[in-house]
Amino acid sequence: MDLISSKAAREVEKIIQVPRYDAITLAQNLVKKGSTRTGGINQFNWAGLGFQVGVCFSSLPSNCSFLYGPLDAEYTPKERKKAERKKKSLEVEEELQNLEETRPENMNQGKKKEGDGNELSAVEQHIHTITHTLKQRSKAELKNAKELVGPYLTQLKQEEGIRDEKTLAKKQKIFIKEARKVDAVNCLFNPKSFTQTVENIFHFSFTIKEGKSEIKTRGAKEAEEYGLEPGPVVVRQENEANTPAPKQAIVALNMKDWKDMCAAYSVEESDIPHRGGETPAKKRARKSN
Repeated sequence: MDLISSKAAREVEKIIQVPRYDAITLAQNLVKKGSTRTGGINQFNWAGLGFQVGVCFSSLPSNCSFLYGPLDAEYTPKERKKAERKKKSLEVEEELQNLEETRPENMNQGKKKEGDGNELSAVEQHIHTITHTLKQRSKAELKNAKELVGPYLTQLKQEEGIRDEKTLAKKQKIFIKEARKVDAVNCLFNPKSFTQTVENIFHFSFTIKEGKSEIKTRGAKEAEEYGLEPGPVVVRQENEANTPAPKQAIVALNMKDWKDMCAAYSVEESDIPHRGGETPAKKRARKSN
């Protein structure tokens, strides 16, 4: 079988006459055809070889030009002139001003703006109530802290053996600063109304933005050290000049959390008074009906 295939291959070679080259013959022919003499020195023309074999590869054909000229030509975009808008004449401007002055007033919009002003006044009044309530509660907590600082210092002397006056004065200052903070849940949470609780927290955020107050968290370690309750606390700022940069935070509160926190902190009545009567939303609904 191998003999037959070998004989068939020889017969095919006789029929098809294809020139054969080995590596040595190919290199000799390249040197012979591609060498150039420059300054008495024979050098191989590599650029010419690349130009000749370039047609065998996926490259740009040589000496090719298009409608806008050769591809290697530099493109210079044309400068477009900016469109100049024509200025309105003085007569057209005067007519527009006269139209604005003689435009009739919309009575419905006037009533709407008046209603919005009343609602805004109600919000501002509630923010003022929150600020006043926090001020009164801070005074009460400060008075209570001054009464409790004596037993606290006595405890430090007896249990920890602190006798240094500077250390005791520093401890006293820190205790009063911590004890004068107002419990945030008892201050802002209204056990009678979930809606008013949300409004209290939202309106209280405006006092934080204005630098009149701040909200913090009292940890378990601090609460145990000073004999206070852990949890969120609000602080009234005495100096509004050193207001820090405003920050935003998203607070999630649903009705279940509201009930659980009121029960956990034993909130029977909110420091911010409960608001009875007709709300602006109910008033608008009644007028629409």
